[in-house]
Amino acid sequence: MNNNPIPLRQIRSFVRRDSRLTKGQTEALATLWSRYGIELGDQPMKMAQLFGQDTPVTLEIGFGNGDSLAEMAAAQPDHGFLGIEVHRPGIGHILQRAEQLALPNLRILREDAIEVLYRMIPEASLSRVQLFFPDPWHKRRHHKRRIVSPAFLQLIARRL
Repeated sequence: MNNNPIPLRQIRSFVRRDSRLTKGQTEALATLWSRYGIELGDQPMKMAQLFGQDTPVTLEIGFGNGDSLAEMAAAQPDHGFLGIEVHRPGIGHILQRAEQLALPNLRILREDAIEVLYRMIPEASLSRVQLFFPDPWHKRRHHKRRIVSPAFLQLIARRL
């Protein structure tokens, strides 16, 4: 993994703004998280245990409600898919979709993507990383919050 100590992430590229969960999303979080969810840890994930030996793994950062991620997982059952999102309603929604579509090749994390990449994603373990529509943080004083940066791209490159 990374020989450097894990940096403390003080500036986040996102703000957790939870809206109301539907009854179905609440139920999905309570009953399906144990099947599809992964908690943040300090040990690298063993992709072969999660998805099978030599399975290509796609990481999607900020999947929103998860419809496209679930559809990709359904269309490519021989690939593994990891999704990182901080918005609970979106996580509840994708858990419902994962159950409806019976997706054993999908896992979800509700964490800061940078911390997950540093702590849990081994080097050279991903085949693809997707990040659609990152928060732009228009104001100059907020540019430090942008997730896409040279350091982030170097981190991603080491994980591919």
